[in-house]
Amino acid sequence: MEAAKAEVAHITKKKSNHLYLILGGGGFLIISGIAITFYLGIFPLPHKPQFNLNEATISGLRFSDPNLLTCNMQVTLSAKNPNINYGIFIENLEARAFYQNQQVTVAAELPATYVGPRTATVWPPFLYGNDVSVPPHEAANLMVDLNAGNLPLDIKVDGSLKWKVSSFTFGRYRLMVSCLADIPLGSSMANGTSFESGVEYEFDQPCKLRVES
Repeated sequence: MEAAKAEVAHITKKKSNHLYLILGGGGFLIISGIAITFYLGIFPLPHKPQFNLNEATISGLRFSDPNLLTCNMQVTLSAKNPNINYGIFIENLEARAFYQNQQVTVAAELPATYVGPRTATVWPPFLYGNDVSVPPHEAANLMVDLNAGNLPLDIKVDGSLKWKVSSFTFGRYRLMVSCLADIPLGSSMANGTSFESGVEYEFDQPCKLRVES
């Protein structure tokens, strides 16, 4: 009889412990939710980072038959966090150069970084594309641009970002950046199909940015 009572008491105590754990876990979630709501109530929703294309240096450019483009360059990109209270984690970044939606360099990985409130970070990736086949229509347009002494490129960066406020990190959004670079080659390409430089072209112009969930 005593053993049965002890067993019942043990089961009752075990159920009580489980109930306390459930209530404790639920209470933690409620408090966390209230804390996040409190933070979001005090702080406005975060602003997106501001990307800039600062510089570009062409180290080698050649356009040869049959429609093969070699384009090697270094660009300098920067990202500024305009928020006062939010930090931004920027990760999984890859940069590529495009001519009229035709990719002309391989992807260059950019290191992940944390950009604190009201601070900025800079990346100086090298973009390489050797003997990249260009479709006939784009090749004809490219030849016109090169003969005019221009190389209009679109430097695209894909990645992801997360927000940080106090000790909370939240969200994971896809980041898509487009930086237009109209590089003035001058008369260097007007009478030929190759260009060797090292000249630094300064842009300091804002990039277009999309953030999607």
